[in-house]
Amino acid sequence: MEDKEKETPNENEHTYDNGFHPKEVHLKDDYNLYRKSLGYKIWNKILIYIFKLIMFIPKYVVWGVRVKGKKNKKNIKGSLVVSNHVFPFDVFIILTVLSTRRIYVTTLESNLGFGIVSRIFRDGGAVPIPTEAVLIRRFNKETPEMIKNGNNILFYAEAALIPYCDHIRNLMPGVFHYAYASTKKIIPTVITFHKPKGLYKLFRRNKPCIHYNVLEPYYMEDLGNKRKSIEKAKEDVEKIMTDYFIQHSDYYYDNGVRNNTPIPSKKKK
Repeated sequence: MEDKEKETPNENEHTYDNGFHPKEVHLKDDYNLYRKSLGYKIWNKILIYIFKLIMFIPKYVVWGVRVKGKKNKKNIKGSLVVSNHVFPFDVFIILTVLSTRRIYVTTLESNLGFGIVSRIFRDGGAVPIPTEAVLIRRFNKETPEMIKNGNNILFYAEAALIPYCDHIRNLMPGVFHYAYASTKKIIPTVITFHKPKGLYKLFRRNKPCIHYNVLEPYYMEDLGNKRKSIEKAKEDVEKIMTDYFIQHSDYYYDNGVRNNTPIPSKKKK
């Protein structure tokens, strides 16, 4: 049993290596996690539209991005947004698709160690998940307060990036604590993969096209017990996302059965 567990990879661990390694990051105890000033909000909105212009060709010409469930974007207000994490640039897809709503994006603290790139990402809405106890307590307090005040926060509930992962991984229950402590409103979103068609066969010869799907909101049930309420929400949202992925993605892995050919992936050895 022990040998088998050692052989089974933990899909929630950060194993992806893009070849770039950040500098070590040390946040001060008074670090401003959620930026809320008027100047920031104006610059953030400008920056998101700059992202939209820069990302237009990669998104729609190279990656073949399509957006499904546009009508559900109106529900994104005071919400915890959840997505699978399966593409190195999926955050730019999400931010530009949901550009009519300000989205704070939770990210690894270490991702602030990439110099000017991290500064731009920070201006775009990145919020580091701290590792120091003082900041963790403040993060746990401020996050539900931000949602209560009408802000939207994106969590990659699978925790780690696995490029072109062909299934929805186990969602981390900790994410749902913030929804439970705020509005109990969760917006599941799912990235699915599709066979290239037409001209996309030239750009996506060995990789699938990407669709970003915004699903209907999920409201947590209060079962009178915090732990049970969170566990049920985690299981429900995971099932919603899994069912959608299997039903709509051209590439998926389900109960030992792989549909179509394996999707290319890049993992750290």
